[in-house]
Amino acid sequence: TMRNCLICEVPITECHLGIDSCRACCVFYKRTRKLDKELLKCTTGMDDCIELDPKTSCRKCRFRKFTYVLTKSSNPVSVKDEIESDSDLEKQLGPSTSFLDHDSFTLMTAPPSATPLLDRIKNGYGFVCASRKTGEVPLIPSDFIPTQEKIENADKHFFPITYDKIIPTAKIYLSALFDFGSAVFHDYRSLTDKDKSAIITSSFKHIVALDLAYRSANYFPDCDTRLVSYIFTARNNDIDAFLDTCPNEINKEEISKAFRLNSKKLISMKEDLKRFAPTDDEFALLYGLSFWSSEVSLTCEEMTVMVEMNRKSIMEELHTVYKQQGRRDYAARLGELMCVLSNIEEISTLHQTNLELYKLMNIFDF
Repeated sequence: TMRNCLICEVPITECHLGIDSCRACCVFYKRTRKLDKELLKCTTGMDDCIELDPKTSCRKCRFRKFTYVLTKSSNPVSVKDEIESDSDLEKQLGPSTSFLDHDSFTLMTAPPSATPLLDRIKNGYGFVCASRKTGEVPLIPSDFIPTQEKIENADKHFFPITYDKIIPTAKIYLSALFDFGSAVFHDYRSLTDKDKSAIITSSFKHIVALDLAYRSANYFPDCDTRLVSYIFTARNNDIDAFLDTCPNEINKEEISKAFRLNSKKLISMKEDLKRFAPTDDEFALLYGLSFWSSEVSLTCEEMTVMVEMNRKSIMEELHTVYKQQGRRDYAARLGELMCVLSNIEEISTLHQTNLELYKLMNIFDF
């Protein structure tokens, strides 16, 4: 039966790598996947070449399309038959350790998908990241000079947080979440501003805790450094410097001791995410369920039905992903995922209690 290559759309009579792809695209993919992906540059810079012209010569867009089709395939087993000792590709087809950030956001029309809600959450999260990055750049210390050495450093664009940055960075994140909700969830978009605020106020601490753990595990997996905003970090050794910009009369020694004690729980969240290594879809589920936290129902009873419907829809789509992947550890993986979420919610709630304690120490009394 005559079919078309899912990448370049030329007619084909046989498949390669377990999907409807032509030999040319298959050979291209096998060669390109061994290269440093940072070397791939989009011809136009818009990452939409293959959507505009399936026969494009843009290597980045062609590789991206092949990878997307391959990972969405419900029959990836034939890959092993065509590629010997291909551990890299097996990792692509198994639990992904890819990372969502501001580069994940795109204005391109999403291709047809069996999981449109998870796809919107992932792109929406990319938008949140882009908004946070843009909003926090003006907060960078004025004495920072972006030398080539600093730009190429592994810790690029990260700066120690100071007390005076806490409120501005939180406001930037809050503002981005309002847009995230409207862009991703149709029913949220139709709510009044009061109801939108109630939802985000209830779930904000859980979202922040999840984000902190997710991004810290990626950028700083083996130390106590943690991202407390998009580009600002905190470490136990930097506590005194953090407090230098606090205008209140405070006992630095007492506060530093409390910070170090409470940071252990925050670091444990990072360890959980590092160990679990969620795929993009699994993180999207965690982020979506954190947005529609069960606390929203407790504070806004009239939202209960909406909260449960959205949580159910998100869960159902992850079930679809697992089925497409043919995962045998389906139930165990899902159970562990929910344990990770429960732990993050517990720690974020505890951290909220700690904030009340800090207020008694004359800090964070905003």
